[in-house]
Amino acid sequence: MKIVTSKKVKRIVKFMNSPLAGKYVPYGWGSKQILKYLESDFAQSGHLRNRIDLFREFITNLDKPPVIKDLLPDVLVSSFLKPWRSMAISYLSKKKFAKYVNIHGLEKFEKSYARGKGVIILNSHWGLAEGALTLFPIIGYKDFYTVVRMKGTDSMKFAGLKKEMQPQLIVFKDHSNAELFKSLFKARDVLTKGHIFHILGDGYHGKSSVDMNFMGRIRGFRASFAELGLSTEAAIHPIFIALNNNGSLDVYIMDAIDKGNESQERHERIQYMVEQYTLILEQKWKEEPQHINQGFMEKYLRQVHQNLE
Repeated sequence: MKIVTSKKVKRIVKFMNSPLAGKYVPYGWGSKQILKYLESDFAQSGHLRNRIDLFREFITNLDKPPVIKDLLPDVLVSSFLKPWRSMAISYLSKKKFAKYVNIHGLEKFEKSYARGKGVIILNSHWGLAEGALTLFPIIGYKDFYTVVRMKGTDSMKFAGLKKEMQPQLIVFKDHSNAELFKSLFKARDVLTKGHIFHILGDGYHGKSSVDMNFMGRIRGFRASFAELGLSTEAAIHPIFIALNNNGSLDVYIMDAIDKGNESQERHERIQYMVEQYTLILEQKWKEEPQHINQGFMEKYLRQVHQNLE
């Protein structure tokens, strides 16, 4: 497949991110075509050059910057046609799913889930984060819940998934205190029933945050996951989903976050839990920067510039 114009690229991207393509374009074939395109001079020197320039700027902030050529086209794979990937994965057969998806640390999650106290899956804007939304339903956990704003419920990362492999949704109207408290209350109810609740720990929205030193800069991290962890007996497992350039996924389920002990004040335990998460996330940013969400990489760089002025 030879793509040489921006117009053709836009037309193909629009189709690939549609429910029709998610259902009918084979995952293996689609992944090969994507890789072929991302390796092309047209993609790297033209269409997606801004993404490479952004990455080049970011790695100058690392103590040991990687050689950018060694990470191409991985840098582009992590941010290109993500809606299609999530949709296509939800339609994989059990055999194909086992071929493309490698889950590391599943036994940690299974042990926590078996306690019947609920499990918090703590995700981040890193790699194919959206993959988590269908991953757990695919492997048999239909009691998987996530929170989403009402206007985002028709997004392809939800609506485009195979119906049987969609997550349960906790919907909120806006970012007001009242709506956020309602969502947290519903999430707590989900966890007390022994179910699974998925949440992003590095988002910028939210009313309650803990300031942490992250990658040499101070930024706020939402403490919602920690608050939920302390108000229930649920285990909190960070998760990272690395998308490789051949289309395969490496899913890493990390050890449960330590909640501290009863001798500590509540705010101290919250601080301690958020700190554990940010240290894990920072390590991922430093060791595998090619998987960082482009938008969050840009926010980090803009914050650096603002702080230096």
